[in-house]
Amino acid sequence: MLQLYQELHSASHTFGRKKVFLRNCLVLLKEIQHLLIAPLIVNMRPPRQVLNIGQEATFNCNVTGYPVHTIIWKKDQRQLTSSSRVRLLSRDVLHITSVRRDDRGMYQCFVYNDLDASQGTAELKISDVPPTLISAYPEHTAHSGDTISLKCVTTGNPIPRITWYLDDIPIDQGPRATAVDKIGDLGHVTGILNITEVRVEDSGEYKCQGENDVGTTFHAARLNVYGPPFVRAMRNVTAVSGEDLTIRCPYGGYPIKGIRWFKNGVLLPLNNRQKVNHAGTLTIQGVQRAADKGEYSCSVKNTEGQIATGVTYVSVVVPPVIDSHYFRESITIDEDTRTKLMCVVTRGDPPMRFHWLKNGQTFLAHGDTTVQTFEDTSIVTFKKVASSDRGQYTCVATNIAASDKRTMQLIVNVAPQWTVEPKNASVVLGQRVWIDCAAVGFPAPSILWKKLLHTESSTGEFTYVHSNPRAHRFNNGTLVLSDVEESDAGYYLCQASNGIAAGVSKIINLEVLVPPKFKEPFQTKTVTEESNTTLRCIATGHAPIVITWQKDKSLIDISRRGRFSIRDIADSRQTMSELQILKTHRNDTGTYSCSAVSDIGTDEATIKYIVQGRPDTPTDINVVNITSRSVTLQWEVKNDGNSHVTGSVIQYQSISDSSWNGQTSQLIVSGSESMATLRALSPVTLYFIRIVAENALGHSKPSEVINATTTEEAPSGSPREVQVHSTGAQSMKVSWKPPSDDVSNGIIKGYYIGYRISSTSEPYNFKQVEKSTDGQQHSTYITGLQPFTKYDIVVKAYNSAGAGPKSAKITGKTLETAPPTSPVVQVVGSTKNSIDIKWEKDPKDKSAITEYTLHYKTDDGNWQHERLSSDVEKHTLRNLRCGTKYHLYMTASNSLGTGEPSEAVPARTKGAAPMPPHQSAFIQLNSSSVTLNLGAWQSGGCPIRRFVVQYRPKYQNQWITIPDKLNMPSSTYVIKPLSPNREYAVMVTAHSEAGLTQEEYSFRTLHASLIDPTSSPAYGKRETDLPFYKNIALVIPVVVSSLVLVMVIFIVAVCLRKHSQDRREYEMRKPCGDSLMMSDLGKQITEKPSKTSHYSCPSGNKGDYAEPYTCIESIPSKQRSDGLFATIKRCPSRPIYMSTPYKPGTETNQQMSPHDSQGNLDSTNSERWRHEANSGHKPLR
Repeated sequence: MLQLYQELHSASHTFGRKKVFLRNCLVLLKEIQHLLIAPLIVNMRPPRQVLNIGQEATFNCNVTGYPVHTIIWKKDQRQLTSSSRVRLLSRDVLHITSVRRDDRGMYQCFVYNDLDASQGTAELKISDVPPTLISAYPEHTAHSGDTISLKCVTTGNPIPRITWYLDDIPIDQGPRATAVDKIGDLGHVTGILNITEVRVEDSGEYKCQGENDVGTTFHAARLNVYGPPFVRAMRNVTAVSGEDLTIRCPYGGYPIKGIRWFKNGVLLPLNNRQKVNHAGTLTIQGVQRAADKGEYSCSVKNTEGQIATGVTYVSVVVPPVIDSHYFRESITIDEDTRTKLMCVVTRGDPPMRFHWLKNGQTFLAHGDTTVQTFEDTSIVTFKKVASSDRGQYTCVATNIAASDKRTMQLIVNVAPQWTVEPKNASVVLGQRVWIDCAAVGFPAPSILWKKLLHTESSTGEFTYVHSNPRAHRFNNGTLVLSDVEESDAGYYLCQASNGIAAGVSKIINLEVLVPPKFKEPFQTKTVTEESNTTLRCIATGHAPIVITWQKDKSLIDISRRGRFSIRDIADSRQTMSELQILKTHRNDTGTYSCSAVSDIGTDEATIKYIVQGRPDTPTDINVVNITSRSVTLQWEVKNDGNSHVTGSVIQYQSISDSSWNGQTSQLIVSGSESMATLRALSPVTLYFIRIVAENALGHSKPSEVINATTTEEAPSGSPREVQVHSTGAQSMKVSWKPPSDDVSNGIIKGYYIGYRISSTSEPYNFKQVEKSTDGQQHSTYITGLQPFTKYDIVVKAYNSAGAGPKSAKITGKTLETAPPTSPVVQVVGSTKNSIDIKWEKDPKDKSAITEYTLHYKTDDGNWQHERLSSDVEKHTLRNLRCGTKYHLYMTASNSLGTGEPSEAVPARTKGAAPMPPHQSAFIQLNSSSVTLNLGAWQSGGCPIRRFVVQYRPKYQNQWITIPDKLNMPSSTYVIKPLSPNREYAVMVTAHSEAGLTQEEYSFRTLHASLIDPTSSPAYGKRETDLPFYKNIALVIPVVVSSLVLVMVIFIVAVCLRKHSQDRREYEMRKPCGDSLMMSDLGKQITEKPSKTSHYSCPSGNKGDYAEPYTCIESIPSKQRSDGLFATIKRCPSRPIYMSTPYKPGTETNQQMSPHDSQGNLDSTNSERWRHEANSGHKPLR
């Protein structure tokens, strides 16, 4: 409010110093605050520039006021166009590079906003430069008939005018003489005079003269034309007495032998004042009338003796001279008296003319002033001198010869007179007041200010008002008092005097108005919640004063605030207002202001009112960082209860206890911190954390509980019960137990077994061993050791964070001999049912080997082994499954035991899943049936064991499964009866040991006219024109089949449960040969996107050949009910493993398919296959 008042007061001075009186208008002031804008004022800097051509010019458009929306530049009232020379550096700075003549003019800057506009003007002038010759023509010599071109170049500002002269006579242009002027880009003027068919009379001195308003320049040079001499007619000459005279002989012809001057027939020169140069010019210095007037002639002679003569007469005149005795430099006279100015000429030829000037302007008689002129005198008479007669008077006397002038200063003394008479004034306390007092007179009167010592009356003793930081007297007499105090009030005397008469004086009264002013402009009050308080403001100043209250710049409405009340108490000296607040709460905190308004001014006091309480509950708790031993938290206390938060208490525990009454740890941090780190925590531990904020009034409610789990760190303890046992001359077995849980600091991933020869300083060699499945007892073999040597053994556990400390060192000793080193198996070839391998004994191993053991397994089977003689180094593994991947490794044994197993290597038998034929080779159509050519399928190298066929009409979603046993070597199968001219889909699944392949075909039966009447019915559903759900012939078989299917499923489930210990669960083959159960295949169908392709899988062994087969890489997750056409999906077969006792030289497990040895399905397996085919798994897509 105070700031707004000051702006309004300042604005009042800006707009004619009008006073602004505010009366009880706090609401109005708030509206004015939004409407008040500063007027736009534009000043162009510099206002005037005078530059030479080629210089740079810059104009600044200085704008005061607000707001400024648009700035537009103009030149000579036309929109200014930007160019490479004229451009705006910013919207208020104009820059001109390389000023040209057409840049001169008036430049304007127009400034606009929505409510105001203003403009500033600056002038750019090109400085006046007298003409200067840049280049000119030399002297020329020509023959008659030649063409001559004379050129001279001049520059200046304004642009010079070029005039051509011949022997000082202007040249008139004609058919033979033409003059042309050209103006260049830089303001240069080129004058060219062309003369065609030159004649003898064209010879003479040619002058090129450049002239502008500032000055004149010229260049002269002769044009000589061969011919007889001649002298042009010469004009009479008038010379001024005392000055020099120059006369040039205007001759022509060429060549010239000599030029001579004569006066009255006498050859010159006659004295030292006369000089004749070789160009024929006569100069007479200090011309004298008696000696120098008369007839002069010049004579020109050529080399042939021809002579030409010219004659002129010289007259001498005397210029006027004004007598300085009568016309002094200055005269002083008082106003209202009489005086005369006399201008007397003491020498000069008559007739004489007089002319008077005042201050450089023509002076004429007027009023009480007359001008009288005689033969040699002129008099100006002032009958009554007035102050306006003051000035410089110049008398100019002129005759035929010259002029003379003299100037006199007329000084008129004038008594002081008021131009601005001082008046009574009033000013607001603390503001500035201007008291104007101005008088004129000559000499200029001095103005003095005095102040009455005693203010009770206007009479008494006055004392001088001296300049000080608050009082300043300007030269024009204005007295300015700044930061007016109450003591500045009283009577002031302004006195003007200049020594002429008594002078003038005036007494005025200055009244100091005291606006409202609060004794305490700023207060701070702090209370606690639920207390009663009173806010008080006391304002002094001229009454009446109205005080209003605001909270956070909003007017307090007592009627809407039941807890607020206002009481005002006023007397002649001050006004007091009290705001009472009952039962304060935190929302009452804010900035309260009391505004005092009177006719004189306004004032505002501010009270910062703070209601304190407990801080808010900490929020936004975030875990910033977690390590194995620390948790870093960040939080926010959004409201400190208006009392500085002294600290935050972080409570944490590793168990969930809602009461938090148990073992709770806590960390206290300062109130300025909003981040803290809990340290010394346990790794891999869940902690529950909450935060409480505290200030001087108490603590907040606990925050919500968050939890954080520390990360792992390297184990802090070593493995326990480390033991070592010698297992041979080159190996030892090390066993240990994992570290206890309290020092594991995470999940133990494995161990590092370190070993070195005892009594050496060599570093340990470490072997990495992964954690065992049981997690309790661990052991490993250390091989490649030296026989009969002591070794130091240590064990370290590691987890995801790193390795822990080493265990206590133990010592073990190898035996003198050891079990042999197992050879690495190499696969050298394979067939459909066998794999050829070889191996080599380690040459470093000198021990005797008693036998080899070959271990092998499929991806989905258990390890099996064959014992082999120690004399062989190759073997063929037989009776294997066709197209199946195996893993093999070998161990070697001697009398001390079995060596450490070699690395397992992969191998694969040859063969692939069945491959479907083209539809044209597989399907033979009829009008009521379709024949499937099963023999057209390719085996892929592994015999096809059986087919599963399903079909459906196109408009149905349910597949119909053929219950017949389609075992190889069946070649064809007929599906009938079918409806003529109908679309069907058939899906065939071929099974072999290498997997299964599923193919779907679409076809349309032939037209009804081709129906074979002798066709016999076969398994299938006959279509009618009725919908499926209305066709009784179809519905009844389906219902009966469903009941039978439910019974079969129940029986199969019981049988499977009964024989679960003898049978393994079917598994679908994995990609590139892995087996899958039919039930698992359905899951993969719904979980993987379909991608069918034919390609060869590498065997991984040299000598193997690749055959085409398919891998189920992905199957779509969304099932379709109508199948996918022309899509091949094949997976390896699902073998059944039946355990049998091990027999040396043979496989320990026999692969059993659902077929018997004759290729037929047994009853149990047939039911299972039928169950799986109808079990709700939708066809592969």
